[in-house]
Amino acid sequence: MRWTANAAILSLVLAAFPGSAGAAPANPEPRSTSATMRVFYRSVDVDGLSIFYREAGPADAPTLLLLHGFPSSSRMFEPLLSRLSDSYHLIAPDYPGFGHSDAPEAKTFNYTFDHLAEVIGRFVEKLGIRRMSCSCRIMAARWGFASRWRIRKNFKL
Repeated sequence: MRWTANAAILSLVLAAFPGSAGAAPANPEPRSTSATMRVFYRSVDVDGLSIFYREAGPADAPTLLLLHGFPSSSRMFEPLLSRLSDSYHLIAPDYPGFGHSDAPEAKTFNYTFDHLAEVIGRFVEKLGIRRMSCSCRIMAARWGFASRWRIRKNFKL
């Protein structure tokens, strides 16, 4: 059931960006077999915060930024990463305070949708991603929209 839900969300995302620079091809050709693709677990410093992310697929493939819902983490995309990494470059970060990313105290970090969107925008900049499609879970739609809105100026979505 999880795979079906994630596949449905991914289909909606890809359909929402037809012809965009970061959109995936209609019938992508596999670049390798799933057995050879690995999921990498990495972290990057964003404004003094360690932001954890999962990455899979060839760097030259169409990039999909996978934004998890609340409360959750990038772990929810693990089945999707292994299934789609043949044809897509997949990046799934954990927001600050979630999963394996730093969780600063609320006294020192503003846990608002807008601030989380700013952090993810800087995360994308740090990784040097210039073209991508963005997927977010329905529970994260408000903040996913805010993230996409903030980074739209600098990136081809």
